[in-house]
This record gives sequence, C-alpha cells and structure tokens, in this order.
Amino acid sequence: MDKVFLTKDEVIEISEKIKNVKVCFIGDICLDLYWRADMKRSKLSRETPHYPLPIVDETYAPGGGGNVMNNIHALGIKKLVSISAIGSDWRGFLLTDWLKKNNISADNIIYREHGVTPCYIKPLRMGISDVVYEDPRLDFENYESLSVDDEKKILEALDSAVKEVDIIAVSDQLLCGIITEKIRERLCEIAKNIPVVVDSRDRISEYSGVIVKPNEVEAATATGRDISVIDISFVEAENIAKELQSKNKAPVIVTLGALGSLWCDNNECLIAPTVKANPPVDFVGAGDTFLSAFCCAYAACKNGSKALAYANLASGVTVKKIGTTGTATTDEILKKWEENYEHTT
Repeated sequence: MDKVFLTKDEVIEISEKIKNVKVCFIGDICLDLYWRADMKRSKLSRETPHYPLPIVDETYAPGGGGNVMNNIHALGIKKLVSISAIGSDWRGFLLTDWLKKNNISADNIIYREHGVTPCYIKPLRMGISDVVYEDPRLDFENYESLSVDDEKKILEALDSAVKEVDIIAVSDQLLCGIITEKIRERLCEIAKNIPVVVDSRDRISEYSGVIVKPNEVEAATATGRDISVIDISFVEAENIAKELQSKNKAPVIVTLGALGSLWCDNNECLIAPTVKANPPVDFVGAGDTFLSAFCCAYAACKNGSKALAYANLASGVTVKKIGTTGTATTDEILKKWEENYEHTT
C-alpha cells in the first residue's frame, strides 16, 4: 500500500488556500463542562453521611460536533456557516456565550422546540497530592426526536448554506440529534454537487454518495464484521475500506489511530502514516480535528490523499494538548511538519 507524505511547500500551499475556503458545518454541538473540586475544603455534611464536592473552578467549551466547528474556525477559513440545535437552558446560554466571545456566528443554531442542550459535565477531584480523579460524567442528552418544525428550520438553513460554501462537514453523533432521516437524505442529494464529509458513530452505513470518515471499529461494524473477534490489521482495514467504498459509491476515509489513516477511492487505498507524538498524549477530540482539517484541506486542494496527510498533521498537533479538546492552527500544522520531516528533506 502506497504511503502519502506532504512536502513543506505543499503544507504551506494548502494552508494559504484554506484562507479562501467556505465551509458549512452541520451536526450535534454539545457543551463540555469541567467542575474542579478541591477535596481539602470538603467537610462532612450534617444532613447526610457524605463529603460534598467543593467546586473551586469551572471551565467550558464546545464539545461533540462543537469541537469540529471550533477546529474549522481555528484554521482561519474565509466563511463558516454552523447549523445545529440547542435547548433554551443554562447550558445553551453558556454555549452561545462562548461562541460570541470567540467570534463564531450562532445565526444558524436554532433553539429546539422540545429538548435540552447536550452537555457532558466532568467533575474532577483534587486533593493533597498531584493526583486528579474524574468522577462519572453527568450527561444531558435528548431522548426524543427533533420536532417536524425544527427539522424544517434545519433543512431551510442547509439549503441556504449550500449556495455559498465549498464543502459540508457533518458530525452525526447523537441518537436523537439533528441529523434526522430527512436531513441525511438531503445531505446525500447535496453530495452530487459539492463534497459532503460525514463522521457518524452509528449510522455510517445509512449514507450514500458522501465521503464517510469512520474509525476502524465503526468501519468494521458498518460492513457487518464482528468486532469482538476481529484483528484489524492494515490488510483487513484495506479490505474493509474497499468494501465500504464500493457500498457507499464515494471515497472513504478510515482512521486507524496511532497507525495513521486510509484514503480509499476507485477501489485503491493509500495510507497517510500518523506523525510522531511522544508521551504524554491526549487523543480526546483528535478525530474532530482530523475531520475539520480534512474538509478544509480537501476544499482547498481538491486532492483526497493530500488532505488526508494534512489532517494527520493537524491531529498530531491536538494530541499534544493535554486535558483539553484543543484546536490546530495552520501555523501549528506547519510547525508539526517541521518537527517530524524537516530533517528528511
């Protein structure tokens, strides 16, 4: 299997062209909320036999598809249209306030008629030592489908965005999120005219004609394999990618974690090896960074394998940002290339 690498000039050229790219993001934005508790301040409750969590610090940022949106914005593109739905609650307020402070437009983010803002609250306990302990997450999620009226608003926003963007990035993460069957069908129809790139945890096999971006487990599941017994080697990953590409009738990306990522088109696969990242590393959000960078680079250079290698560099930036779902700028991506390949040229 041939490997894909970028020269320094190619990285610079793609980064420059990204400045003129216009992207529509559509998907499930969430709020990541961190509550840090200093247990040295905790005192036994008089009413219950528990030690409360004294919260001394709170930080928050967009999570889920919101991290994709944030990463696209960080690449400095010409235009970003963000389409999503949140609830009329305090979590929605924090999310829109964050977007406003970071100059990301919320014009196409609607308030759900019935529903909440998806949110993942992560309580972190600190004590005398340097150990930080994370309690079980507190999750807010919708368990009812998007209403017909809200679905109509999303479709209208999508149809309007198509007229002014170069590519659509889709983050389909939640069971009762905004990517309904009708919206999925519309995205597949749109893909006949402009590129649509989809990251979906559970519904990759329900898309057709779009560029899908599953990881190796999601791709194996989408092709009917038993992931409890499968050893996903390079050869097996290539077979899975080819099968998924044949079924999808469009190019396929399969991310392989530390091994890199595959680009499969016309029944041929290329691999972009991952960039070196010495410990400590944090892989949370790396897939979101990859999707964002791939979409922007693909719209800029119209070359899937080069966009793949560019996205790998971007992910290599964010895995070194410990304890946060970070972003990668074009300057950081160039620096990552220099750290890994300057001595080889």
